[in-house]
Amino acid sequence: MRVVVLGTARDVGKTYVTCRIAEDLRGGTCLLALKPIETGVSSADSGDAGAIAAAAGHAPPASPWRFARAVSPHLAAREAGVLIETRPWAEWIAAQERRAAPETRTRSSPSIALVETAGGAFSPVGPALTNVDLALSLEPAVWLLVAHDSLGVLHDVTATLRALPRLPDAIVLSSARPADDSSGSNARELRTLGIAPRLWVVGRNAPNAEPLVAWLRDQTGK
Repeated sequence: MRVVVLGTARDVGKTYVTCRIAEDLRGGTCLLALKPIETGVSSADSGDAGAIAAAAGHAPPASPWRFARAVSPHLAAREAGVLIETRPWAEWIAAQERRAAPETRTRSSPSIALVETAGGAFSPVGPALTNVDLALSLEPAVWLLVAHDSLGVLHDVTATLRALPRLPDAIVLSSARPADDSSGSNARELRTLGIAPRLWVVGRNAPNAEPLVAWLRDQTGK
């Protein structure tokens, strides 16, 4: 099963949430955590890709889309003379899955690949190409939309949901930004207003991804 982690924007806590999910999934699962595209990194095992791979218990595989300059992926790739395209990206992920796959798969030992995108759902990664286009190339997959648990999240989630080509399978609130007067109540409001009926919160003070992970495990049997 593939789990694609999208964000309503950058710095909303995608990596934090992916790490917590990976930590709770370890054990009894063939687990892979990948962030193929990343900017502002200096080495193969640094940055978000290194963090989520460590959480999943494996070394980060070398990726052709890691760039030192901390700018939008499409711009970093252009400056490096690299073109990010859907097919090579999806094929690279499939190749990592084949390398990590156990010789024998069973229901008690599912295979899960967590794929974190770079920036927001509609951040450009190439000419006329966004993270959503990359996510679509991995279908069938579970989509998680990560948003910040702070003021403005009601708009950000609503706007992203209206723009997505399909609804995400779940929404996750993360405390990536400093708390404000709305923090802690946004999940309730997203449910009450009918914006996000399937929603989990993975906070920094009391991180608890277990309910979300239990739901993800259930998806592997479908």
